[in-house]
Amino acid sequence: MSASNGENGLLVAVEQLTNLVAIAMTKDLKQVDAVRLLGRSSLSNAQIAAILGTTADSVRAERNRLKREAVKPSAKSHVKKEAGDGPPAE
Repeated sequence: MSASNGENGLLVAVEQLTNLVAIAMTKDLKQVDAVRLLGRSSLSNAQIAAILGTTADSVRAERNRLKREAVKPSAKSHVKKEAGDGPPAE
């Protein structure tokens, strides 16, 4: 089943609108923050790259780095817990 010309035109318009909104949302952000924000959506690496004017590979690398950072526990919080510098117990 193929889409009619009207449906194709509508899909193109929706994609353009999505891109314009994403560009407006990320206008004043650094690339890493823009990748973080757009990565929460259902956009692919290629779509994010097109919006940010970069390559899909650089978006993929940044998303992987952000994912590793999110999984890795902070060394500072780990040291704090061991040293007993946390909040006093009630």
